[in-house]
Amino acid sequence: MDQRGLLIFIARVEKALKSRSEFRYIGGQVKAKVIIVDDEAPARSEMRYLLEKVDDVEILGEAGTAEEALKLIEAVKYDIAFLDIDMPGMNGIEMVAEIKKLAHQPAVIFTTAYGQFAVKAFEVDADDYLLKPISEERLEQAISKAMDGPDKGKKRPIEQDGEYVDSAKLDKIPVTKQSKTFLLNPEEIYFIESQGEFTMVHSEKGKFVSSLRLKDFESRLSGKAFFRSHRSFVVNLDHVNEMISLYGGLYMLKMDDESVSEIPVSRRQTRRLKVLLGM
Repeated sequence: MDQRGLLIFIARVEKALKSRSEFRYIGGQVKAKVIIVDDEAPARSEMRYLLEKVDDVEILGEAGTAEEALKLIEAVKYDIAFLDIDMPGMNGIEMVAEIKKLAHQPAVIFTTAYGQFAVKAFEVDADDYLLKPISEERLEQAISKAMDGPDKGKKRPIEQDGEYVDSAKLDKIPVTKQSKTFLLNPEEIYFIESQGEFTMVHSEKGKFVSSLRLKDFESRLSGKAFFRSHRSFVVNLDHVNEMISLYGGLYMLKMDDESVSEIPVSRRQTRRLKVLLGM
C-alpha cells in the first residue's frame, strides 16, 4: 500500500469508527479494536477468519509491513495488535520497541510458525505468543489475557468515543425485551438459559433476551452466587429452593420463580456443586 492509499485507508477507518460507534456495544459489551500485521496475505486472511468467530473483537485494520502498521496504530487507537515476527524490513520484535514509544499502546499478541522466537517475544513484554496453526480456544485465551491488563482481576479499559469503559465496574446486566433495553441487578436473576444464537434471562421482572454468551455471563457474574450447572444453564444459587436427587447420582435444581422451574445439573457439574456446597 503506497502513502496515498494508506492515508485513504486511515480516513476510512476513522469515518467507520465514528459512524459505527453506537453499534459497538454488543449485549452491553464494548468490542476490542484489533489490527492484523503479517507480510503474507494468506496468513492475514486466516487470522481474520479466526477472529471473526470471536464475538468480543472488531477487526479495524490489516498491514503487510511493520512500518505500515505503525502508521495505522498512530492513527487508530487499537486495543490489540496481532503481529507476525518474521517479516522483511522491520520485524515484529523491533516493531514492539516502536510501539512502546507511542502514547497509546495496544496489547501485543505475536503469531508465528516458529517456536524459537518465544523467548525474545516475552523479553519485550508481549501479552501472548501464539504458535501457528492457532486453535479457536487458544486464540480466545490470548485475547482474554491481553485484555486483563496490568491489574489482576480487572479487564483492561477499552476506549469508546474518547472515554474509557471498565466493564469490571459495571454491576448491571443489560437485557432486551420488545426492542427496549433494561438493566437488571444480578440478584434479580433466577437463571440464564442458552438458546442457540441468544440467551434467555429469567428474572423477577420477567423474561429477557441477551446476545451475551453463557461464558460472558459467568465472567460478568464472577464472585456472586451464580453457578454453571449445565452447558445450557447458569443458575443463581440464592434462588434455588430444592435439590432433587435423580437416578445415577445426578440432580435437578428447583427454583423459587413463579413457574418453579427445574434446572438440570450435568454429571461433571454435579461433582463441582457438591464441593461448592460442602456435601
